[in-house]
Amino acid sequence: MTNAVIPFPFPQIAPSQSSHPAIAPLLDMALSETHSQGAYLYWFDASGARARIVLWEGPAPSIEAVAESREVGGAEFQNHLTRTTPIVVHQGAEADPRFRFFPEFRRNRFEGVVSIPLLDGGAVVGLVNICRSRAMPLQARDLAFLLNLSVPIGSLMAASLTRAALERELDKLTRQLADRKLVERAKGLLQLSCNLTEEQAYFAIRNASRRRRAPMRLVAEQVIEGTFPMAPGGAGGTEFAGGREAAGGA
Repeated sequence: MTNAVIPFPFPQIAPSQSSHPAIAPLLDMALSETHSQGAYLYWFDASGARARIVLWEGPAPSIEAVAESREVGGAEFQNHLTRTTPIVVHQGAEADPRFRFFPEFRRNRFEGVVSIPLLDGGAVVGLVNICRSRAMPLQARDLAFLLNLSVPIGSLMAASLTRAALERELDKLTRQLADRKLVERAKGLLQLSCNLTEEQAYFAIRNASRRRRAPMRLVAEQVIEGTFPMAPGGAGGTEFAGGREAAGGA
């Protein structure tokens, strides 16, 4: 059984296989319990207009179709975004207009599919398509088993994405703090080497950043490393000469 993850650029979240340690086994269990060959999980974006494939078990979907935009949408997809009941197709699923545009059907000849909406907090947040290569009826107990996965998978995905969003925000704050420390250190060096006040040193770094169209962090790093062009004697040359004037006019 193969599994893979498609990058997930929704507001911001890019899950990896390790982001869903509890979901992949559930998909694998769904295949083994229902004698199916492929499971394809989609997550709906915040606008509720499109979906992206984020995880699958079984034969790979059409990589070309996925790589084009990594998402599924359009008028024919709209019914999937709001439905709360499953769709069961025993035969001819690959030609069914409700499914033929999905990447997994554009590459693989699946005869049957059970398409289950994923729920979290009562809202439809995604869907999973459980596909069969052969035309055969689905037993009632198999359908009940798949339906029971709707809320657990939906809740696990929502928790995973929330955690990923929090981790990204923490990374952002950590980078901002590190950048601030660099600027503070560079300010101290300029105060000593160029005889500037703290305010003048800040404006000097800021103005150099604007003139060079470079982040203040980069200018600060160059000041700290001694690679920033300084006038003989540490006067600051044309780059930092405006520190006093800028601060004085502020």
